[in-house]
Formats: sequence, structure tokens, C-alpha cells
Amino acid sequence: MEIIKEISKEVFENYVPAARMPERSSSVFTRLQEQLEIASRQLEDIAGPVIWTYIESSESLMRAVLRLVCLRAFILSARSLDVVLTATGFGIVSTNSTAPASKARVDALIDDCLLRAAEALDDILGELMRTEGWGTTAHARQAVTCLFWSIGHLRKHTTLRYTAESWQTASGLAIVADGFLRKAISGEYMDELLEKLRTSTLGDADTVIVEKCLSFTGAFISGYEQNRRPNQLMLDDIVGQLETHIQLYPTYQNSETYKGRHAQRYTNKQDDPTFFFM
Repeated sequence: MEIIKEISKEVFENYVPAARMPERSSSVFTRLQEQLEIASRQLEDIAGPVIWTYIESSESLMRAVLRLVCLRAFILSARSLDVVLTATGFGIVSTNSTAPASKARVDALIDDCLLRAAEALDDILGELMRTEGWGTTAHARQAVTCLFWSIGHLRKHTTLRYTAESWQTASGLAIVADGFLRKAISGEYMDELLEKLRTSTLGDADTVIVEKCLSFTGAFISGYEQNRRPNQLMLDDIVGQLETHIQLYPTYQNSETYKGRHAQRYTNKQDDPTFFFM
């Protein structure tokens, strides 16, 4: 499917009201055709070309894709357009009697569009993870690299402001937090959780660990400026869940991390020539 053919002036302005023009004029929509193509290719890079097949059978996925492509196309060109604030919101300057909005207002508009684009991408990835076959692809592994993958986690698990800039910061710190979590629950089990997340096959026991990991990551991100060390109590709580209900977590039980925690320590024998104090 060529998604560009599905984007009319009406569709575009529905998802990007700031670009709305009088019904008789389509100059802005026409000027953004190249940006729409670029945004479409960017989405394909993220989700893979198979996404165009999936959207043919999913109306909700189609809406999310249209929304993201329209928003990203507008973001790519917003600063080169003459954006004006009117009584009913932002619009595009079309006469000499109105002046473009200030840089601050344009920045605020772009920030809001970036936030809405991130939400649209969330919707797309959420739909794809529930679609059989996508979660095991290389694109899925590249798109969902850690448990803290959704901008919704920013609002639910952190104290940061709900903005696109905060999400960019949080995404980077989530990778750092993932390193601490891998040491706690093992790389093997973390990889399993991510595979199950991408394929929507998390079990109840897995979900308990995922929620604890998200809480840890959110706390790490929220407190990073004041204390760049991980919350050891939260990590101990995660490990405690695994150890207490070990029968529910076979991948962790078979991991090198578990074996290291439960390795039998050397015991001195009475006839040893040297005694070791540990």
C-alpha cells in the first residue's frame, strides 16, 4: 500500500490542525508532499516494509500510521512555514495582513507535535507487537530495545515533565538502567522478557518482574540528576521475587547470574596446608 495516496488535504489537516488552510487553498498540503514521502520512509525504517501489509487489515493501525506520517511531515517543515496564531488556534499565513508567530510559539507548537508523534509511534508499535509475526523480526528488536519502551512509561513511572524533550532524555537513561537490570535478573532472562514483550506473550509471573523493572527504571530516571547510582533496595526486591518464586522463572534459574549467586563457596578442610578466609 502507498500510504501517501491515503493522505488527502482533509486527512492531513485532521491530524495537524495547525496546518489548516481555507477549503479553497491547498498550498501548504501541496508543499509538504516531499516531507510526507520522507516521513513514510522513516516509519518503514522503524517498523519494516511489512507494515504496509499489516495496515490493510487494521483500521486502528492505519489511523496511527496516518497520524504519525502527517505529524512528522509537518515537523520537518514547520520552521520554514509562516505559522500564525489565530483566534481558533495556529494556522498558516496566507495574506499580508497577518504576521508569523514568534519563535517561542513555533517552538511550543513543534514540541507538542513531537509529543503527539511519539504517542502515535507508541500506538503503532503496540499494534505491531500484537500482530503475529512482527515481534520476531529484526525491526522489532531494533524498535523495542528495553522494557521502558513507551512514552506512556514516562508519565506513569517518572516525575519528569511529560514532554518530547523529557522522553528523549528518559530513553537514553532507560538504556543505562537496563544495564543494571541485566546484572540483577540476568541477560538471558532480560532477553526472554523482551522477546515476550515484542510478541505479546508475557505471562503473569513475567509481568510482575516487568512492572518492578519499570518502577526501578522510572525511579532511576527521576533521580538521575541528584543520584546517579541505582536504587539497590528496588533491585533487591526484583531479585527477591525471582528467588522466592524460582520455579516460575526457569530461564533465570538456568542463567549464569543465578549460578554465580548460588555457587558453593570453598570450605576449609582440617588437613589443608593453607586456610582461606572469605
